[in-house]
Amino acid sequence: MLQFCLLIIEVILLFYITFNVAYVFIYSIAGLFYKRTNFSAITIKKYNKFAILIPTYKNDEVLLNSVIHNLKQSYSSELFDLIVIADTLEKSTIAKLRAQPVQVIEVAFDESTKAKSINTALTLLPENVYDYCMVLDVDNVMEHDFLTKINARLQHDEVIIQAHRTAKNLDTPFAILDGLSEEINNHIFRKGHVAIGVTSALSGSGQAMKYNAYKKLMYEIESSVEDKELEFALGKNKIKVHFENDALVYDEKVQNAAVFSSQRTRWVASQFFDFKVVLRTGIFHLIRYGNFDFFDKALQRVILPRILLIGLAFFSCFLLFIPYTQLGWYFVALFGMCSFAYIIAIPRSYYSLKTIKATFKLLQAFRLMVLAMSRSKSGAKSFIHTEHSSTLKEK
Repeated sequence: MLQFCLLIIEVILLFYITFNVAYVFIYSIAGLFYKRTNFSAITIKKYNKFAILIPTYKNDEVLLNSVIHNLKQSYSSELFDLIVIADTLEKSTIAKLRAQPVQVIEVAFDESTKAKSINTALTLLPENVYDYCMVLDVDNVMEHDFLTKINARLQHDEVIIQAHRTAKNLDTPFAILDGLSEEINNHIFRKGHVAIGVTSALSGSGQAMKYNAYKKLMYEIESSVEDKELEFALGKNKIKVHFENDALVYDEKVQNAAVFSSQRTRWVASQFFDFKVVLRTGIFHLIRYGNFDFFDKALQRVILPRILLIGLAFFSCFLLFIPYTQLGWYFVALFGMCSFAYIIAIPRSYYSLKTIKATFKLLQAFRLMVLAMSRSKSGAKSFIHTEHSSTLKEK
């Protein structure tokens, strides 16, 4: 009886891990075939005007620093507006912002969310002025020619394009792990997907979308997992998300375990938020409408976060040492496949001694992710404030 029960548990675990590993393995291989954009071959016929929204909750110092840097674009200053949506900022910060060539929209809510801030701003901005809307997090900094590259990619009237969000700082082991996780996601869920014609994942910031389409889709979204809800809205409407790997938005990575845990609580909440309902809807849309992009988004709801997957695959290998188990070597093979998928997704810039040292924090990161899962319900209901401290220095 004991042997039979262990076998059932092993089979269920094996099926779930196999599904997860197969998914990341296939798209990781596909990411190797991503084609980079030849910007020199693009003829610029249209110069779009961008509304760049920066919703912020506190983080005054980091906001001021990022605003100053984001104003320094090679793209014409007449063709983009920085719009700070200020929630709970100091009066002195508001005054400093108003001294810059930016727009400031002050908001206040009983329960703040990024979506509420964005929707409030969209109702106050003028109609028929902007071609595209872009959202940046408070710590995000666009590279100097970012808008020039994005505008070039939008010459065929694309609805939405996701830029490459990458690490601003790699100064602590947790920052390295966070940046590493972002790059693996870029490879698998963005480069890998678009390489075979599947819609790219959103990053939560750094995406440019047609202004009117964005305003319409965001109108129904209020939760703190607005990026995931927007992904599903795009999928349902068969709107393809493109990805540009060479347009960089620098994003601050978490500095320590406390911030890592807080941020992952929100991320895990977005990962498993009503996933049963979404998965059923995804299957329906695949069968009824042949909408594979939406079905793929639904599948991602049951894919484990990268640290949890590699941790679960690793610890499952220890079944080899438990009596009466029969499938131990299969778990070893899955751990090998998962490791290989991650290794080929890691950019060469991360192959360093600092990265090797950072991997010693993986066990702690795995434990924090498990704790984040236990707190994930609250993460989908309210704004989880992430502390920021990294700023870019003037050159």
